[in-house]
Amino acid sequence: MELICQGILYFTIYSFLGWMCECVYCSVPAKKFINRGFLAGPVCPVYGFGALLVILALQPVADRAVLVFLAGMVLTSALEYLTSVILEKLFHMKWWDYSHYRFNIHGRVCLLNSVLFGLLCVVVVMGIHPHVAAGVERIPPLGQAMLAGVILGMFACDCWISVRTTLE
Repeated sequence: MELICQGILYFTIYSFLGWMCECVYCSVPAKKFINRGFLAGPVCPVYGFGALLVILALQPVADRAVLVFLAGMVLTSALEYLTSVILEKLFHMKWWDYSHYRFNIHGRVCLLNSVLFGLLCVVVVMGIHPHVAAGVERIPPLGQAMLAGVILGMFACDCWISVRTTLE
């Protein structure tokens, strides 16, 4: 149970950090704040899923930056592509389109973002996650469980509201 609660906390932290990166990445060129994300709250779940996928899958090579970069680039690009397909099928909308970038695949992923995701994987796996894991592990198991429960409730409400709003 403790691993599940820690996973929920990691997911939340990386979903929030991903939302922050997306907002900065889109807001700076636009010179105005752009709230990126499907949900109403300050999270991009695809980053949470991506971080968990990368952290778990790349643990055996976590000390080799080149392998983390290359494997992370492939894993996160595959996740982004799959997420794009799923969101488009569910909501009949395109959430992003990279067709104007060189070296894109069906406008769902592009080489530039794949390289950026690979670099981000190195930063997360080798730099950020050891500190995040240490911080989460300092929370007593009961505290982790309570926090994870509250967060799941908040995610459920946000998903419900966001899906209803999108489908209206």
